[in-house]
Amino acid sequence: MKMNIPAMLEYQASDQIIYKAEQAFAGSVENRRYAAVQAKIAELRQAVIKMDKDALEARREIEKRETQCAEITSELQEGLEIGDEQELSEVKRHEDMLREYETTVDRIEKDVNKFLRRLEEIEHEVKIALQQMKKCTAELESSKAVLANKRTEMQNELKEEVMKRRAIQQKLDPKELEIYKKVRKENIRLPILVEYSDGVCRACGMHVEHDLHGKLKESGDIAECPNCRRILYLK
Repeated sequence: MKMNIPAMLEYQASDQIIYKAEQAFAGSVENRRYAAVQAKIAELRQAVIKMDKDALEARREIEKRETQCAEITSELQEGLEIGDEQELSEVKRHEDMLREYETTVDRIEKDVNKFLRRLEEIEHEVKIALQQMKKCTAELESSKAVLANKRTEMQNELKEEVMKRRAIQQKLDPKELEIYKKVRKENIRLPILVEYSDGVCRACGMHVEHDLHGKLKESGDIAECPNCRRILYLK
């Protein structure tokens, strides 16, 4: 396939100028700051969600211990039913039951207190996280405004170049432009259109003469580099 190489190279040169400006904007301090605050807010939200789950689990554990305590208390009351006459062995059995009950209740109370302390810690942590989130949200709005101003400045600076690229585009065959844009969308670094010379791709430096045998014969012929997938043209 042939392509209007001079016009496409002119389009690519303009495209590179715009691309570099967009990359500079993406890597700017303002944009990095905005992205960092967004990431911090997302991190805080995930932390609060996790803390809510931890709190729910702690409450469930407390309820479980309280139910357990109620059950063994009921079992103790049933086991301690004493008649008017009671043998010494029965008294001994009751004493053992009481000791076991006290030991179990003491363990349950320790568990409950542990989970109550964890709930207090979670409540404190959530409070701090929400305060940080409020601060970050205000900072995000401020960063957003700064970033919007920088974007406007960039757009104003590129206005003429964008118009220029649009004018060049009008001179191109839509099919040629479609080929270029298809490769461009694959996030292949510019330049997209590169010269093929002495069997070598001038972009990646690979010797591809064998792969492209018979595809590039005349000026204007194009083919895909089998290594970097850029568009090779014969000058």
